Amino acid sequence: MLPDERTKPVCANCGVVLAVNVIEEEGKGSGVGVVAGGVAGGLIGNQVGQGTGRDLATVAGVVGGAFAGNKIEKMAKKTKSYDITVKLDDGSERTYRQATDPGLFNGQKVKIENGIVVRN
Repeated sequence: MLPDERTKPVCANCGVVLAVNVIEEEGKGSGVGVVAGGVAGGLIGNQVGQGTGRDLATVAGVVGGAFAGNKIEKMAKKTKSYDITVKLDDGSERTYRQATDPGLFNGQKVKIENGIVVRN
């Protein structure tokens, strides 16, 4: 007698990929970008005009440079992670976040091993 589908045991950690989404997170600024940008902006602003105009250009350069330096630092420290939504064989859906590209596609059979989604 052959077992039919109704008596087939369910793999508790097996499933099918429903979606893979790339999550980009902006890095955290440490203050180095603010300081470096402010100094560079101040030096450039100080080269413009004379007297009060030079002072205003220097201040504007410091503020603009600090803002730009902070943004550049955050972009340089940006990270990517991958959210993989899996429909498990028991019918439940779960999303797993991984730091590296899993190389998976929608509809692919997978297995969950130690919280990591791998090809099955």
